[in-house]
Amino acid sequence: MQSFENSAINRPGAMKWTYVTHRVDSSLAAGLVPPVAEPDPGAIVLGRVTTIGRHKEVEDVTGRKRTLFPGDLIVGVLGHRYATDQYEGRAAASGRTGHLLGIGGVCGEVVSKNERMIDATCVEWLGRLSDRNGAPLHLRRFGLRPSPAPAASRPRTLLAVGASMNSGKTTTAAQAIRSLAEERGRVAAAKLTGTACRKDPGMMEDAGAVRVLDFTECGYPSTAHCERRDLLAIASDLRHALLSEAPEFVVYEIADGVFQRETRILLEDPEFRRTIDAVVFTGVDSVSCESGVRYLRTLGYNVVATAGLVANSRLGMSEAETVTGIPCLNGAMILDGALRLKLLRARAA
Repeated sequence: MQSFENSAINRPGAMKWTYVTHRVDSSLAAGLVPPVAEPDPGAIVLGRVTTIGRHKEVEDVTGRKRTLFPGDLIVGVLGHRYATDQYEGRAAASGRTGHLLGIGGVCGEVVSKNERMIDATCVEWLGRLSDRNGAPLHLRRFGLRPSPAPAASRPRTLLAVGASMNSGKTTTAAQAIRSLAEERGRVAAAKLTGTACRKDPGMMEDAGAVRVLDFTECGYPSTAHCERRDLLAIASDLRHALLSEAPEFVVYEIADGVFQRETRILLEDPEFRRTIDAVVFTGVDSVSCESGVRYLRTLGYNVVATAGLVANSRLGMSEAETVTGIPCLNGAMILDGALRLKLLRARAA
């Protein structure tokens, strides 16, 4: 183990700890051990920025954006990434250098990228952080372990899912939270899947949620390639943690599109479905809305509305309503309470 003692690396502010490490006790980091070539999602790594590419900033543990410069030392976490608009990434450090896969500090190796996306920011691997005993630090070590909440009235739960990334899920979820909170409702929220990034939970907090959690709280840098049992455990643990706040309403967001692997695993699980009272589907057009709503209905979900990019035009809204038979809501309508009324009238079977 290479010790941090009397090392320039250990001087205050030398290392930029990224959002994905927000649950990590940084005082435990005492040295470095070599990286390993095999994929190891959750391994906490130290890298030196060599080339600035797509990500010119990283979020720190508070969510503040920190500008990157060549030579910066960043503490990130190896994680897989699934992002159709950006990168497909692998949670590995198999060579001397790798990539910053997301602004929240998820690192690894780019496998493929969207043709419109520029190259990723490159980092030189310095090693995995370790404790004083030489044991590598791992994100799972710092995950929450909530106890089941005491029996209480079950909160009404809204799920926001969509056709793809950037279809309007987080914005729609935040607008729903705002509407519920403005009526003096106690709202808790969670982003159940995705890649570590403080932006989306922050938007939900700004909307008025009393507590917002994401999968990083459970010790996962991302949920891409997670096993089924792990995904369901994340959803269960986050729900137990939110229920401790005694909310009247819970709002969930699931990342990516409904046909993405991890999204489908959650949606197709009967126990997860029983926790959901109403679903809003965000689509980019009427075709995606028809397909998504039809799929969700085959699984038994109560889809009460569509929203998202399709609702940016009156014509798009009209098409979506015609093919789905349910309202298409724009942001103003959601903020005015249209989705809140749908949720109040809903109750899962």
